[in-house]
Amino acid sequence: MMTEKTFRPTAIPLATCDPYFSIWSFCDRLADDMPRHWTGTSQSMFGFLTVDGKKFRFLGKCVLGTRYCPEPPMLEQTDVTVTPTSTVYTFTHPACDLKVTFLTPLLLDRPEVLSRPVSYIFYEITPKEEGHTFEVYFDASAELCGDVTTQTYNCYEKDGHAWFGSVNQPVLAKKGDDVRIDWGYLHLVHPNAKISHLYLRHVNFLGRFSKRKASFDINEPLTATQMPLVCARSEKLSDMFVLAYDDVKSIQYYHENIDAYYKTVYGDFETMLGVAVKEADELRAACARFDADLIARMEKVSPEYAKIGALAYRQTIAAHKLVSIDGKLMFFSKECFSNGCMATLDVTYPSIPLFLVYNPEFVRAMMRPLFAFARREEWVYPYAPHDCGCYPKCNGQVYSKKHGKLYEEDQMPVEECGNAILTVAAAYYADGDRSLLDENRDLLTKWADYLVEYGYDPGNQLCTDDFAGHLSHNCNLSVKAIVALGAFAKLYGEQKYADVAKEMADRWVKDAKRTTGKGYRLTFELGDTWSMKYNMVWDRLLGLGLFAPEVFEEEIDVYLEKMNEYGVPLDSRADYTKLDWMAWTTVMADRPEYTKAVYESMVRMMQDAPERVPLTDWYDTVTSAQMSFQARSVLGGFYINLMLQK
Repeated sequence: MMTEKTFRPTAIPLATCDPYFSIWSFCDRLADDMPRHWTGTSQSMFGFLTVDGKKFRFLGKCVLGTRYCPEPPMLEQTDVTVTPTSTVYTFTHPACDLKVTFLTPLLLDRPEVLSRPVSYIFYEITPKEEGHTFEVYFDASAELCGDVTTQTYNCYEKDGHAWFGSVNQPVLAKKGDDVRIDWGYLHLVHPNAKISHLYLRHVNFLGRFSKRKASFDINEPLTATQMPLVCARSEKLSDMFVLAYDDVKSIQYYHENIDAYYKTVYGDFETMLGVAVKEADELRAACARFDADLIARMEKVSPEYAKIGALAYRQTIAAHKLVSIDGKLMFFSKECFSNGCMATLDVTYPSIPLFLVYNPEFVRAMMRPLFAFARREEWVYPYAPHDCGCYPKCNGQVYSKKHGKLYEEDQMPVEECGNAILTVAAAYYADGDRSLLDENRDLLTKWADYLVEYGYDPGNQLCTDDFAGHLSHNCNLSVKAIVALGAFAKLYGEQKYADVAKEMADRWVKDAKRTTGKGYRLTFELGDTWSMKYNMVWDRLLGLGLFAPEVFEEEIDVYLEKMNEYGVPLDSRADYTKLDWMAWTTVMADRPEYTKAVYESMVRMMQDAPERVPLTDWYDTVTSAQMSFQARSVLGGFYINLMLQK
């Protein structure tokens, strides 16, 4: 658990369900700015508390756009606490205290709940003395369901339920990275839920407009400049607003539009939403139990580890969309602020530790799209593919594709073959389910054979750290090939692959040894270089026994020597690091002092980082500045320490 007094998140999750329905606060106080999509674009929500007729805002800003208008007074915020599934803000006023909880029940053992595009906003007012009246107002704007300012919106109200969406509904018409949804419908459920618009928000709050006409016909489409809102107000001391998003269709799978997984369970959006409302209290209690358990497990690693893990949990899961195709789960990731690719294998690979701990079926669900694409006639290569499309269109690999052609020099052959084998191996050893292994033995064998031929001393290839460019004779990439072959041999009882893996490992220790000092090189030919050998973790986690313990110990000694204020650089070429890979190095050996230093450095980065964005995984270890990337699913790799717990 973390509080504002001891830890400053770079951004705070509010309603985080999937890559399109993902709303954050980018500031310390909830009313300092409007909430934003993970990309940073405004997605206005607004809330105020009325005490004896006087209004105080606690959420967002009243005024949008460039026209100046003084903002109304803020309620004093006293604290913010982030747990894995919730964010709790507390506020104070001479007459009362207010607690506001944003809850998204991303429970990995309940896929039907996790897949619901529903977030809850609970509030509790605690009066300090008798004789006062209170009211809470909440609204959410069309910025949540429109990506352009030229759209018009149809609005609806029915029995404590208000919703709207664009008139033209361009379902799954766009793809890309820095984009937001502009189809589907934003819903609010509350007994007093209504449709309003931005002008009426000002009327509600800024009393000087109260004598002007403040009515409109919801049967007529509202323009973007009118900015429709779903809103509700309540005079109860405790109450709940339910915010949900019907995206109509979620994923395009080889030109067929696919529903979200929850529709295979509940049939339609309305039925699901009714169940979600009824189960609110039960889910709140279930989330509290889950949060307490996960936090306790993380605190066994370190207090700093628990702080970061509480913040990263919803980000990791909400960078995916869960669907069912041909009766099997598929869990599609989006490469957030890297290139927008979906079902990217070298994004899946670093993300899997969280899912291995709580539900390995999600790992298999991530891999199914990759195996399916590798069997399509357009994939003619002897190695594993990089991705399956650009979110939300799973129509085939787009990475390194130009003018309709894939360029082999920009592929990641050794990287992705190793990723595929290690990912399915880890899932199998987590729960014993061999289904994916047996269904895809032919592909995995082909990719293992590729590693036998090309894996030990990779040519001028890209690896997952492609931002660093092509690199020949990459020692860490060689390690990936070695441990993948060891894993393959263990999975299928293939002794010849075990022999190859062991011979490669023994040779690697000699060929990769640094010319001076401890540890091992960045590349085989550059004698005094070094790099984080994060791929080596699977030798320990899968019990392969390919490398001697002193190899791991020497590497940790180097990382301690090279550590900067905000962490260990990725390698000797630059000062930047990857947060997920740095976490992986902490399980290479039992070195508590190293683990403590790593997670303390990450907390310092988050405290000092100049950028206010959802957690980045690529940043500078000297300045704490974000290099790029934010809100990515690879933060699932942070939870790798939990894999060592019984």
